[in-house]
Amino acid sequence: MVDEKILFYGITAYPGVIYGKVRKVRNSADHNLIQRSDLQADEIPGEIELFDSSLNRTEKELTNIIAENEQVAGSFELREILSSQKDMVRDPLLYERVIERIKIHGENAPLAVETTIRNIYEEFMGLGDSFFQDRADHILDIGKRISKNLMQKNLSLNEPLKNLPENVILVARDLTPSEMINLDKSKVLGIATDFGGKTGHMAIIARNYGIPTIVGLRNIYSNVEDEEYILLDADRGFLKKNPHIEEFKSFGHRSNLTEHKEWNSKTILKTLDGERIYLKANLENEEGCEEILEKNAEGVGLFRSEVLFLQIKDHTPTEEEQFVIYRRILKKMNEKPVVIRVFDIGADKFELGAHEDNPFLGNRGIRYLIRHPNLFKEQLRALLRASIYGNLKILIPMITTVKEIERTKELLQECRLELLNEGYDVKDKIPLGIMIETPSCAIGLENYLHGIDFLSIGTNDLLQYLMAVGRNNYSISDLYNPFHIVFLQTLENIAIIAKKKKIPISICGEVATDPDMIGLLIAMGFRELSVSAPFLHEIHERISHTKLKDMKSLLKKVKALSLLEKYFEIEALIREQNSN
Repeated sequence: MVDEKILFYGITAYPGVIYGKVRKVRNSADHNLIQRSDLQADEIPGEIELFDSSLNRTEKELTNIIAENEQVAGSFELREILSSQKDMVRDPLLYERVIERIKIHGENAPLAVETTIRNIYEEFMGLGDSFFQDRADHILDIGKRISKNLMQKNLSLNEPLKNLPENVILVARDLTPSEMINLDKSKVLGIATDFGGKTGHMAIIARNYGIPTIVGLRNIYSNVEDEEYILLDADRGFLKKNPHIEEFKSFGHRSNLTEHKEWNSKTILKTLDGERIYLKANLENEEGCEEILEKNAEGVGLFRSEVLFLQIKDHTPTEEEQFVIYRRILKKMNEKPVVIRVFDIGADKFELGAHEDNPFLGNRGIRYLIRHPNLFKEQLRALLRASIYGNLKILIPMITTVKEIERTKELLQECRLELLNEGYDVKDKIPLGIMIETPSCAIGLENYLHGIDFLSIGTNDLLQYLMAVGRNNYSISDLYNPFHIVFLQTLENIAIIAKKKKIPISICGEVATDPDMIGLLIAMGFRELSVSAPFLHEIHERISHTKLKDMKSLLKKVKALSLLEKYFEIEALIREQNSN
C-alpha cells in the first residue's frame, strides 16, 4: 500500500513550481513481438531481410521528422540529437552485432535487436564517462523505433502524446527525443520521469521547451494515477502527492514569485550581508551564448568541448573546424571570460565498442589526450588561434599526476611556437586551470598548483570517485550523496587551500545548482559558481536572500549530522532554513 501523501525526490532538469493533474505516458516500447532463439538455417536470410527493412524504415522516419521540424522554434538541439541517432542506425557496432545474433545464436530479428540494444546500453552506462552515459538513452530510443518497424506497421512513437488534455503534468518512466519532438508544449505544465540525469536528453528537452521538469524520480510512474493532483517543485527537486490546501496557497505565492517577478539580472550578486558571489554559466553549445548574455551571467564557467563530436559526426573535428567554433563563442561573449575544457573523452569515442576492463577508471580525459598528442595538439592550436578574439581560459580534465600538467604545458608551448612561426597571432598569456575531480588531485591539491592560474571542481565525478559509485546507477543511488561527511570535508579543504594560495576556484557540477547545497558552498568559502543557464535566475535569487553568517552556522550543524549519517535530518534542517 503506497502512502497517500508522499514525497519523491529527483534531479531538477528545469526549474519551476507547478500544481496540476497527472497524465501518465504509457511506455511506447510496449508491443507484442514474438521472440525466438531457434531459427533454422533456411529462416536466417528472411530475418536479416526483415532487419534491413526495419533499418530503412527507421532512417526514413528520422529523416522525415527532422525535415518536418526544420522551422519549429526551440527544436534545434532535438533535431541535432535525432540527426545523431540517424547516423547511429547503420553503425557497425549495432548492425554487425544484430546480424551475428541472428546467424550464430539463431535469434530472430526482434530478439536480436532487443538483446543487442540492451548490451550496448549497459556498456555505455558502464564506461564511467558522462559523455557516453548521456548518449546511452539514444541507443534505447533507436531500439524502440527499430523494434516498432519490425512489426511492419505504421505506428507512431508520438501516439501517447497526441490529443493531450489541457494543463497536465506528464509522468513517465522515460521520454525519448522521438516521442517529445512534436509535443504540444502549450498543454503541458510539467514533466516527471523515473529515469534520466541533469545532462541527459530529458534535460535538453526541458531546457529547450522551458517546461519545469524533474528526472530520476525512480518510481514515480508506478505511484501515481491519471487525474491525480500533484505538486511538482522543480526549484527544490521534489514531487508531492496529494498536497494539503495550505500548500496550494504556498504554491500560489511562490508561483507568482518565480513566474512574474522581473529579475534584475544586472544587479551585482551579493548575499544579504554583503558577500560578493560570481555567477557564471555552463555553455552547452554555441547557440547558448545568447541566453547567457541575456541573463547577464559573468562569463562561461565551463564549455565542454567534446560536444563538437556531436556536431561533427563523421570525423574527428579538425583544427580549422574547432578554431571557427571557438572563435565564434569568444566573439559572442564579448570579452567575458570563457573557460573551455579540452576534450574529456576516452578511447571508446574513437573505437566504438572498444573494451576496457574498468573504463570507469580507464583511458579518458587528459590521459587519452597525452597518449594521442596529434589530437591534443590540433585542439590546442585551435584554442591558441582563437585566443585573440576574447577572454579565453583553458581547463584540463581528469588530472591525477603533476606530469600531466607539465606535459600539457610543454605541448601548449610547442603549439605556440609553431603558430608564431607560421605567422599566426596568439595571446601572450592564456590562463591554464585544472579540474579537481579525482581523489588524488583533491587530497594532494597543494602538489598540483605550481603554474596553475585557476581551479574548477567537477563535483559529479569527484563525488562518484570518492564514494566508488556510478552516479547513474539507480540501484545504489543512495550512496551518491553530496551530504556525506567525506565529500563535505573534501570540498571545504579544497576551498581553504585555494584561498591560502590565492588561486581562483569555481564549482561547476550538479552540486552548484542544488538549492540545498548552495548556502553550504558559500559557507565553505566558494565565491564562484557555474550553472546551466536556465538555473541562473533561481540561483541568483537564492544567493541574494542568503546570509553568510547563517550559512556558516548551518554548515556546522550539517557536518555534525553527516558524521552520524543522518541524511534525512540534514534535508529537513536545510528545508527549514530555506523556508525562513
